Amino acid sequence: MGKIKVLLVIIFAVAAIGASAMFYMKKVEAEPETEKAISAEELAELSIDTDVITTNLASASNFAIVQFNILLSSEEAKEETEKRTPEVRAAIISTIAGLTKDQLIGEDGINILEKELSAKLGKIVETGKVERVLVTEFKIQ
Repeated sequence: MGKIKVLLVIIFAVAAIGASAMFYMKKVEAEPETEKAISAEELAELSIDTDVITTNLASASNFAIVQFNILLSSEEAKEETEKRTPEVRAAIISTIAGLTKDQLIGEDGINILEKELSAKLGKIVETGKVERVLVTEFKIQ
């Protein structure tokens, strides 16, 4: 009788270890691969430079002169974004016009601006996604 109990415990232990191993392997397979580096040619093919945009800030008597580089996930997303240039410009202007000079000063201000624009432009682009937005020209007065 004691041998049967030991045998059952061993069988359950092996089954538990096997189930845990299967769960771990499925989880590892489900995790996305690390992003591979994008070549310079791919960056150029999938990105758009905006025009230089001048707009007032939320703080009185201040304005900003900005330009952005928008990296998109696919060629289709790039084409769509190029066709939606007025919407992109409007999103940029409304975002900047809602910020004060003090909010935009420094590295933190630029990071906030890039993140807000990335989220706002992500809602405009339907055929892909906005990978990142970079500030390429930035003047505040």
